Amino acid sequence: MAEHRLLIVNHAVEMGGAERVLLRFLDAMDRDLFEPALACPHPGPLVEAAGERGITVHLGFPAPRLLEVRRKSLGGGRLSRLAYPIDTMRTASTLARLVRAEGYDLVLTNSAKADIYGSLAGRLAGKPVVWRLHDIVDYDAFSRLNVLLFSGFATLFAARVLAVSGAVRDALAARGVREEKIAVVYNGIDVKGLASAHNRDSSRKKLAEEFGIEVGAPLAGLVGRLVDWKGPDRFLSAAAEVARELPEARFLLVGDAIFGEASYVDDLKEQALRLGLGGKAVFTGFREDALEITAGLDALVHASLLPDPLPTVLIEAMALGVPVVGSDAGGVREIIEDGVTGMVVPPGDVAAMARAMLRLLSDPDGARSMGEAGRERALRAFEIGRQCRLLEGELLAVLGAQKGKGSRGAT
Repeated sequence: MAEHRLLIVNHAVEMGGAERVLLRFLDAMDRDLFEPALACPHPGPLVEAAGERGITVHLGFPAPRLLEVRRKSLGGGRLSRLAYPIDTMRTASTLARLVRAEGYDLVLTNSAKADIYGSLAGRLAGKPVVWRLHDIVDYDAFSRLNVLLFSGFATLFAARVLAVSGAVRDALAARGVREEKIAVVYNGIDVKGLASAHNRDSSRKKLAEEFGIEVGAPLAGLVGRLVDWKGPDRFLSAAAEVARELPEARFLLVGDAIFGEASYVDDLKEQALRLGLGGKAVFTGFREDALEITAGLDALVHASLLPDPLPTVLIEAMALGVPVVGSDAGGVREIIEDGVTGMVVPPGDVAAMARAMLRLLSDPDGARSMGEAGRERALRAFEIGRQCRLLEGELLAVLGAQKGKGSRGAT
């Protein structure tokens, strides 16, 4: 029997970055301390993954119309927007009844929408709420109304906000939330497990067989969704500059467009042809084995134009001993020690990106040294066990503070 019952609230059921991070924490969590359960809207990959781990799942949260809410708007039609407060309160009250009925001690929200209705539910149930905040709350990412909701609810209802990076913490503090309420707990990965499960030689052999990329060819890659704000077009432009200096170099784009934007990949392929890259640029599409492919790279490039809270792809590459190039926004400098574990370049600066890629691809010994330093940093700063103990410590502190309040109230 665990000491505390924890209800995790997540509005999404597809396997995005926040959901993968959550599952890693659940795998590493001390089950003698916490018995976790999950509340989410309907069946999906996250529900299946939770079930495989023996975790109780409560479906029906939030109300369907709340799923239409978008970062930049309340989504849906006029009726849906007018119903937003009603749906929020209905979801919160139903969730609060669940918290009380099942005897949960603490609510942990793991997604932006869940932060809102989960906070209300905790208040109604008389239980503390902790946010796991994965987003940089600013006007680039959210509407003014949603920024106001985040800052207000964090101030009024969250006992603690666990930001995934200092960049996330600073953005929320800039919106008026007291900084002492916010702690940084990085996303963790199984650094040792990744390093033992994947290696360069087997990856390069596979890439040679599938895509005809010579084992010895210098190889840089962009791994992740092919969406405009992640800068794949800048990566291609930089690749063209590198190819003029290093004709034997090859370039991988590992990932696909988001639903409904397939034409963007066609635009990127046309760009590659215009730049004269031809077969030097390989589009792999979505890959379940993205980590195995990453292990075979000589350099991984993160080219985002907008601040990225904490790009896990950089941490994973470093864990695999692959040197990285990162776009200097969001939490990138919290991952990369510039010139030591990788290289940091200004967002959107094609020339700087090309210089960084060329340095890594043309100096194998230097790149190898940088990759080894990156693996050491990943192990030191982002190992899942260490981060999970930090997260558990924050949850226990909130529960202890809540218990103290209850004791004082009873005297």
